Amino acid sequence: MNWLLPLIFIISLAIPAEGKERTIPVFVSTQWLAEHLNNPDIVILHIAFSRSNYTVGHIPGAQYLWFSWLAPSNPELSTELPTLEQADSVMEKFGITNQSRIILYFTGGSITTTTRMFLTFNYFGLGEQTSVLDGGFDAWKAEKRLISTEAPVVKRSSLTLSTKPSVVTDADWVKENLANPNVIIIDSRDSSFYNGNGGGVVRTGHIKGAKCMPFSTLVDSLTKVKDTETLQRMFDKLGVKKGTKIVSYCHVGQQATVTFAVATMLGYDATVYDGCFEDWNVRDESYPVEKPEAEKKE
Repeated sequence: MNWLLPLIFIISLAIPAEGKERTIPVFVSTQWLAEHLNNPDIVILHIAFSRSNYTVGHIPGAQYLWFSWLAPSNPELSTELPTLEQADSVMEKFGITNQSRIILYFTGGSITTTTRMFLTFNYFGLGEQTSVLDGGFDAWKAEKRLISTEAPVVKRSSLTLSTKPSVVTDADWVKENLANPNVIIIDSRDSSFYNGNGGGVVRTGHIKGAKCMPFSTLVDSLTKVKDTETLQRMFDKLGVKKGTKIVSYCHVGQQATVTFAVATMLGYDATVYDGCFEDWNVRDESYPVEKPEAEKKE
């Protein structure tokens, strides 16, 4: 049966390590979406905190996705993952199937809410068929593309979801890997919080050993992601090497997902510490926090 070995090797190369092959990029352009608006497999989701944001105008065919449906908060932590049952119910309402191509977009420059949804769709096994519209609705409107006020009539689907736990991690895993040379922790908050000047928390500063890369540095003034070469240089400068696992965190789990999406686009193994600094800063001293001044003294 040795003749099977070359065939098995070829097949193994064709199958991505994470399972399904990505059918569309992490970020798609407005031009790409305009050319695919009539594709029956496309599901477009307008992410906002209020329905009125959607009803006054949206991309034709888009459906309204209330942020909190798929990013609920509780008394302990903000912006958490929904249960499998909750996610399945919401996604079936949108007519999503395992063959759908899902396009997420934001309004008013709120890219973090959209990349948070990108993380959620990744967690529930739909990441390889989900994209973020680069520049969001603002870019679409600036190019004077079609806008609709009609909500599409969508038939509820039947969807089978499965979780992908590697997309997120927790405080204990981060703590155990603080000294792991194959893991790099990225603080996606503004540098003032990284430096310990932001306030609003029990312990100020950042997770010990974390590198500072604010999510805002990954996008331009129009909230479009910077070009691949520029982003790659930024990650190289930070010391990120191929094969390194990237763990990003922020305040409550939104800003870190911009880092996650960009790192995924660049081909890195990326995950998000979902509890973020909201969780880490209230823990005991065995979950270390430091400031740049303290680092210099060591």
